[in-house]
Amino acid sequence: MKKIFALLLAGLTLFPTLAACKSDATPADTTAADTTSLIADPLNSPATEPDLSEAEKISTFTNPVLSSEKEGYGLGDPFVMRYNGSYYLYVTSPGKGIYCWKSDNLVKWSYKGLCTRDSAADGGYAPEVFYYNGKFYMYTSPKGKGHYVFVSDSPTGPFKVATGNLGMSIDGSVFIDNDGKWYFYTAGGNAIQAYTMSSPTSMTASSSLSVTSMGGWTEGPMVVYHDGYYYMTYTGNHFQSLTYRINYVTSIRSPLSFLASDENPLLISTDEEIHHIGHNSTVKGPDLDSYYMVYHSMTDNGYNRDVNIDRIVFNGTSMEVMGPTITKQQIPDMPDVYTYFEDGETLDGWALNGSFGSSGGMSLSAGSSLIHNYRFTGNYTAEYNIASISSGGMAGAIFSYTDDANFGSCLFDPASQKVIITITVNGESTTKEVDMIQSFNEKVKFDCIQSIQIEKDGDDYTFYMNDRALCKIKDSALAGGSIGYIAANADASFGFIGATGAVGGQGAADEYKSVSEMNGLIPADTYTTGVFPTETKNKVEAVVAVDGNVLNYRILASHEAYYDLSAEYFTAGKDSSAVMEVYVDGSYIKDVALAGSKGYTTAVARGIPLTKGQHTISFKLKSGSASFAEFCLLKSDAVSALEIDYSAAKDGNVYTDGNWSIQNGSLSISGDPATGKRLYGDKNCGDYTVEVDITPASSINAGVLVRATNPGTTHQSPTYAQGNPSADEANAGTDWVEGYYIGIAKNEVILAKQSYNYTQLKTAKASITGGTTYTLKVVCEGANIKVYVDDTLYIDYTDDQPYMQGMVGVRTYKAATTYDNFKVSAIG
Repeated sequence: MKKIFALLLAGLTLFPTLAACKSDATPADTTAADTTSLIADPLNSPATEPDLSEAEKISTFTNPVLSSEKEGYGLGDPFVMRYNGSYYLYVTSPGKGIYCWKSDNLVKWSYKGLCTRDSAADGGYAPEVFYYNGKFYMYTSPKGKGHYVFVSDSPTGPFKVATGNLGMSIDGSVFIDNDGKWYFYTAGGNAIQAYTMSSPTSMTASSSLSVTSMGGWTEGPMVVYHDGYYYMTYTGNHFQSLTYRINYVTSIRSPLSFLASDENPLLISTDEEIHHIGHNSTVKGPDLDSYYMVYHSMTDNGYNRDVNIDRIVFNGTSMEVMGPTITKQQIPDMPDVYTYFEDGETLDGWALNGSFGSSGGMSLSAGSSLIHNYRFTGNYTAEYNIASISSGGMAGAIFSYTDDANFGSCLFDPASQKVIITITVNGESTTKEVDMIQSFNEKVKFDCIQSIQIEKDGDDYTFYMNDRALCKIKDSALAGGSIGYIAANADASFGFIGATGAVGGQGAADEYKSVSEMNGLIPADTYTTGVFPTETKNKVEAVVAVDGNVLNYRILASHEAYYDLSAEYFTAGKDSSAVMEVYVDGSYIKDVALAGSKGYTTAVARGIPLTKGQHTISFKLKSGSASFAEFCLLKSDAVSALEIDYSAAKDGNVYTDGNWSIQNGSLSISGDPATGKRLYGDKNCGDYTVEVDITPASSINAGVLVRATNPGTTHQSPTYAQGNPSADEANAGTDWVEGYYIGIAKNEVILAKQSYNYTQLKTAKASITGGTTYTLKVVCEGANIKVYVDDTLYIDYTDDQPYMQGMVGVRTYKAATTYDNFKVSAIG
């Protein structure tokens, strides 16, 4: 190792620069295996994995990670900032000052007191803190009346006010792009407002992002950049409404121009167990490869809110949250190698070449290096934090170190304001110089933390400074190896360093995915063993599998029960069907037929038995070929016969909105407008038949809801200054439910899908007149829905992306209607 410093300097001065930077990136396998073949070799396909419930015990946690009951005050609008390997949490102020917590793993939080006692921050809404060039900037809107910027030298404060009232609406959030430009986003009456920034304390031109409209008050924006895409999350409706929820939009162009997602709401729950979900922040996980959503939910105690976290999975333009969760889930992984370099921390596993310095923190003398003995053999993601560089020198990261003739370095040069990347293979070095990111032409300082992030993906290395993309070096001949720090020509001090053997989110393969009655997402590319290529279909990366191949996934079942399985896939065409076998802990469960398809479609299989705890579920193609986007496992409840008794004052509904009444043995809705919905049964019921007699009045727009979840209405509190004051409105909230609507209208039968919007799937002509009673029957089986009126089949429809569970109920829109003889029965 004594030659490393000499080789490094030689590489900086004697060898030509590498190829130009490119910003493209694709998810990759976490091993060093070759994935260039189009189809994985069936002869070498992995076997189904055995029972893992006793083989490895994982550490778990249960939401909320921070409770208002325990802390003694509300924890609304949580924002988490990651700095130097640790996390800092800030919430809306309950009165005087802004509270702060610290964590190393996003789960266990320690209270750090008030980060500001400045009176200008009293009652501060949604404080957010951003680190830049040695300073921490806090943005908050005290009591919702304009914005102020506060500045501190520490994430725990004290923050001092640095501006006057800048105006604007609540929930200000900052995003710094890869080119160093700053943006500011705030809430709006019908859409998020976006501003450009000329400095960390000045907002200039603004625009309304109409694509973020949620049909009412919209707030809580945040933008993150990941793998070539901008993702904005935001929240809508009043925070005291059950329908408070999180949506998202994406962009590949700029943080000012977004496209709507057809996967909204991103996160919602109107259940008793967890509700009023909203106002999130998104943060990189402790393992440096994952991302987590931090959000609040409301307790049953007035305004009090709790803090929750769930894992995010990015897949092309898709952003999915593996939540909400109220059952055990795996604690976020720490990196495979990490050291905080704090006082009293041991340096076991580190090899020093040279000597330690005398400056504060962990420091190295000029010409010294410190390299960990852990060696990565495949892909990895690493982060380095440089705390200071003395005058005239350079310092930075060592990566993929094998020996003195094979390693990489990424150095900060304060004098030239460049990042110098050197690749040395078999003693031959090439060097690339990249200008540091300049935000508003401000010189980058080196008496404070500056970070380097490096992603190794096959032979490609992507470099980031402070999480903003610098460049990519493609087709490097440098293999994997160790990580470390180096001080060149001058003393330097360092902070947190860490690395994990995953890149592009593939660390999710080792994580146990929670499956419960509320969620059960299993992204297809998070398999644990084997090597499968991916292909792009409609901008979504899909795992390719063929006859004989097996995909294994780790899951954590919340209950001992039967679970419903859905598999989103596509085949080569409508004539190319396949058969998939399902195994649990190596034991065969059942076959699932995959019908031929040109695009994405979904197969539904019910009755997957699981005991509570850790398992591996395996999917093996028995015949044919298919590509998979995702699987989902949801705890199921058996469907039992149900007949609603409208002869009593109470009909056993589990949700209702609108002006309903029970009289003369029937259920009726009237008023102006005669609009509402009313639900029965259990959210985890799957296949069933629903029958009901419907008698419309002169206006005809009424029917039933099936597989319905998360119902609600609009709500704007009259005391909420920024909102449009109104009460709960069943009329405005007609489409605020997830499920299917099957209805009759004048001269037609309708099948529509609702996900806090209304998408008509199919219609059929029919002779429907007011004052006549019709018997509507809906048969829900797997992804197929059949609709009968008076025993005549009008609609036979198979949904490519179906809801597979939910309640049943009735729904009208501006149409006085009477319902009778409401019955639900199991199929088969």
